[in-house]
Amino acid sequence: MSIPAKFRRVIEAGDPEWSPDKPMQAKILFGNHLGESLQIMTMNDFNIRMAKIIAMPDNNPNKSKLRRLMIGFSDELTIDKDGRVVMPLAFRKKMGVVEGELKFMGLGDFFQIWKLENFEASVNDDLDEWIAEQGDDFDPMSLVE
Repeated sequence: MSIPAKFRRVIEAGDPEWSPDKPMQAKILFGNHLGESLQIMTMNDFNIRMAKIIAMPDNNPNKSKLRRLMIGFSDELTIDKDGRVVMPLAFRKKMGVVEGELKFMGLGDFFQIWKLENFEASVNDDLDEWIAEQGDDFDPMSLVE
């Protein structure tokens, strides 16, 4: 699989150990909580989120669950200088793709990878339906305070 160039620049900037002579490192998150997608985040963003989780009080019942979701359902992803990565079979099976077209969706501090058909059914159709329910004059930015 090849990561699009615009995402590679973000991964480079978010990898404190990256240099032009080394491959990029990122975190890939998987698990049922992500549906049929995989989530890629920079090492910096992953470490910031982990620091927030670790700083939670030990008696917070969500702390161990969040640690499991973030650590237990993540792995390091090595990306070569041309943006290529060998996606483990387990990750491809999770998305339901061994071969075929993928969809990359940037979402600010991370991006998702979807099998194209699953993206269209899960994301496009869901958003189209939601927007249609809001009425003709709906401005999605009206929800941002």
